[in-house]
Amino acid sequence: MEQMTPEDTDRPKTPLEAVRDLLHRGQDVPAAAAVEEQHPADGASLLVHLTEEERQAIVRCLSPPAVAAVLEELDIDLAVALLASLEPGAASEILDLASPDVAADMLRALPPERVEGVIGGMVTADDVSSLLQYDDKTAGGLMLPEPAALREWMTAEEAIGYLRGTKPRSESSNYLFVLDGRNGLSGVVGLRDLALASAQTMVRDLMARDVHSVPTSMDQEECARLMQRYDLVQIPVVDDGNHVLGVILSEDIMDVIEEEATEDMLCLAAVSGSERVLNPFPRAFRDRAPWLVLNLVTVLMAALIINIFESTIAGAAFLVVFLPMVASQGGVAGSQTLTLIIRGLALGDLALSDARRVLVKEVALGLANGIIIGLIAGLLAYLWKDNVTLGLVVGAAMLLNLLVAGLFGVLVPLGMKVLRLDPALGSIVVVTTVTDMAGFGFVLALAAWWLS
Repeated sequence: MEQMTPEDTDRPKTPLEAVRDLLHRGQDVPAAAAVEEQHPADGASLLVHLTEEERQAIVRCLSPPAVAAVLEELDIDLAVALLASLEPGAASEILDLASPDVAADMLRALPPERVEGVIGGMVTADDVSSLLQYDDKTAGGLMLPEPAALREWMTAEEAIGYLRGTKPRSESSNYLFVLDGRNGLSGVVGLRDLALASAQTMVRDLMARDVHSVPTSMDQEECARLMQRYDLVQIPVVDDGNHVLGVILSEDIMDVIEEEATEDMLCLAAVSGSERVLNPFPRAFRDRAPWLVLNLVTVLMAALIINIFESTIAGAAFLVVFLPMVASQGGVAGSQTLTLIIRGLALGDLALSDARRVLVKEVALGLANGIIIGLIAGLLAYLWKDNVTLGLVVGAAMLLNLLVAGLFGVLVPLGMKVLRLDPALGSIVVVTTVTDMAGFGFVLALAAWWLS
């Protein structure tokens, strides 16, 4: 058994170790107090590393404002699991203290039989219910409702008095929207400009009229792209009549950017976009198993190519050595193209109108790389087996497979975009399957022709 050194016993405990020690001793209330002392983001991080039972014990002892603050920092699935473990009345109180957009996200994910009871006990039910009509991946589902708005004909003094009386949310009041006589969005004015202006200056003389806005149906990725392009800290969400329904804040957009980037990265690795490293075993199994089954099907398709040329392999068994080489190079080249295309689509750098130009470029790259890599691979095959024809077969197959990789690395994600599917979803499986099948097929077909 390992001996503890004096340095180990004297080392101060980390917050996580301290919370776990308190929980193991049955001191749930002090453990909850230790979590509440942390910043909500740090408190959420502590909960992530605890077991489900430990998390529930902590949440039951936290004050409602602390629970609301911590839940806003947690992954939505984990937050909903904790919320579902509480009584409806307690859940209603906590959601009243959360931001309306976060409360709406949690209600969407709650079991349907729980939603009505929780909403019925909420004071802010009207605000939250108005958001539930929108998809959570759209501007409507992302916005904060009823942002602060001024009128064009107000003076600076009247505007500041109005703000003092209404007390708008602090996070959405640095820039204030201005409405015209028909309650339509006509401009935006900074709180600093109002505070520094003379008392009788009209709001219309202070406001900027060039205002970017988004409809409720706009996808959250498009909203993020728009706010990044114009360096906006917030953007209004409007209806068909240009009436302001809500506002999207930059802090929410940062979460969207992280979420979308993570989802794309996981999908490219054939992992569910919602999986996280500390997800429980049953959910991790459910998220990964379907992709492995799909990959098994695609591998069988590649195996069929080998089966077709079984007689060729029997007559020249040394060909088997070079099959993985050609297929692997095609898979890597296809992944390179695919990653760039998907990233370009995600950032808005690539539109469908650019398809022809990108396709020509990637096929040209496949040709150039194919010539170079094909010559190297062919030379290695010749030197290894002292067979000129084998070198020509391997080199030609490599060239053709890199051409296929460039072609399908562009066509697959763009085709999925045309079909209104996520280009990252399953593209890597399709492209690698095509390059495996093409690599095996080219080597064996050329070899069969040579042997005949």
